[in-house]
Amino acid sequence: MKQVRIVLSWLPVRERWRWAVLVPIVGLAAIIEAAGALAVFGLLRLVVDPEQVRTAPVVSAMARTWPSADPRSIVAALALGVGAFYVARAVFLSWSDWVKQGVVYGSAATAAERLFARYLAADYLFHVRRRSASLIEPMTRSADIAYELVAGSAVNILAEAATIAALVLVLVASAPPITLVAVALVLGLVLVPIVLTRRSWERIGEQERGLFQQQLHVLQQSLGAIKDVKVTGRQPFFEEQFRHLKRDLARTKQRRSWAAGVARLGVEATLILCMLLVVFLVMRDDGPGTGTVSVLALFAYTGFRVVPSANRIMLNVGYLREAQSWVEGMDRDMRALPLPAPRPFEHQPPMLRESLACDQVSVRYEDGAALALDNVSLTIRRGQSIGIVGPTGAGKSTLVDVLLGLLTPTAGRVLVDGEPLEGHERAWQRQIGYVSQDVYLLDDSLRRNIAFGIPDAAIDETRLANAVTLAHLDEVVAGLPRRLETVVGEDGVRLSGGQRQRVAIARALYHDPAIIVFDEATAALDNQTEREVTSAITSLRGTRTLIAIAHRLTTVRECDRLIYLRDGRVAGFGPYSELLKDDSFRQLT
Repeated sequence: MKQVRIVLSWLPVRERWRWAVLVPIVGLAAIIEAAGALAVFGLLRLVVDPEQVRTAPVVSAMARTWPSADPRSIVAALALGVGAFYVARAVFLSWSDWVKQGVVYGSAATAAERLFARYLAADYLFHVRRRSASLIEPMTRSADIAYELVAGSAVNILAEAATIAALVLVLVASAPPITLVAVALVLGLVLVPIVLTRRSWERIGEQERGLFQQQLHVLQQSLGAIKDVKVTGRQPFFEEQFRHLKRDLARTKQRRSWAAGVARLGVEATLILCMLLVVFLVMRDDGPGTGTVSVLALFAYTGFRVVPSANRIMLNVGYLREAQSWVEGMDRDMRALPLPAPRPFEHQPPMLRESLACDQVSVRYEDGAALALDNVSLTIRRGQSIGIVGPTGAGKSTLVDVLLGLLTPTAGRVLVDGEPLEGHERAWQRQIGYVSQDVYLLDDSLRRNIAFGIPDAAIDETRLANAVTLAHLDEVVAGLPRRLETVVGEDGVRLSGGQRQRVAIARALYHDPAIIVFDEATAALDNQTEREVTSAITSLRGTRTLIAIAHRLTTVRECDRLIYLRDGRVAGFGPYSELLKDDSFRQLT
């Protein structure tokens, strides 16, 4: 029940009520099953001895008004009625299963959506510390398992238990001593394997979840670096990794299927033995006759119905235990990350009217680790072009992440026009265009890549055209077979490095931002392509505030000022010509 409470707690209150509605549906299904058993039992008694229609409860009243004196005609009519009842029963059970599956998969979708929203709203540092595979798995696998194998299994167990209980009540009413003996034996023999296999199911769930995450990780790495894999000839390495994981996963699933099969066969054997015991007891006590045939028929029908129900109970108990590891992993993230509050768009006035400043900012990624930024203080004026330079590991990307509002300083403050940035990060980010060194392009049209995340109907064609022009993409677009509708391939594989960077610049410019940040946007380009991209960047000077990390100083030497970082500290802040007086800075040139 603890796991059921956990997975239901992930849902909004309205969604939880949908699960509550399943309880009366399950109860009604159990009543219908019991009614069906009674109907079959009564009909068989009348088939064996039609004359009982004159004395049997309910049916005798029908016989008195029946137009024919032949009791067999009444039995025939009752048989048709039982047939119609079973057709209606099938329709109802089919509908109830449809409703239940809708609740199960609808809840799984809701939980995955809410977790995805949490991940997207999580602090940037959270994503730095986690593998993407460990984030993808809960949304694509754990959510489904939680509601199929936990909440769904709990409902299934309730439904099957209610059905069995209703059928047992019918048996108790018909043959109390025999039923009590049979039920005691069945419960004793069925509960033993449930208790003994508890830990086995939990281990299977833990192993399967771990292997699934590792498998996803290997696939991401190998396919994401497909060019390097092919050029270096490392296909056998990744094939071997995937083979081992897939074989281990197959063996884990084999153990699960075998455990479920053994449980099913054990339940079937137990129930058949109990049925044989019932036959022995009935024949010994009553001898052959109408009552004996009816009781045996009732037990046969009940056994026919109870065997699959008992199997499903055993299987669903196993599923509940198997899902424990998946649920616990997803629940940790659900509890650790708050659900973001709805944020209706509100027009924000420009935030950078005067200056952007760091006031004694320090950043530490992990407790006990060295400071990535140490007591950084600087001021950037609106409209300036600023270059950030320094050796590898100096803290350049960390400083940019702080200025973007992605990282919260461990100490110190970021000030926009003299006001703390904290608490206003989203409004600030709406006024920033960002161009990364590692541009990620969607496997979609050039239009959608530039407008990034905006529905087709909402794309502003004027803004799109301006962004293309400012990013010097006009010639590129003109040379594409379908112009802006050309699909660029996964991660822009059909474009050159320079073209991909210019698409990224156009994406940053689409919203007409007041500030544009370039994070080593030309580091991976050849000299000619770098000159082309640098020309696109230079043309933006004076129209916006520009902040650029540069690996090569040629990209930023024309900036108004350069921030020279060394070991997480500001070693210099001024024009290029002034910083040349520093011996360590000259070594960068």
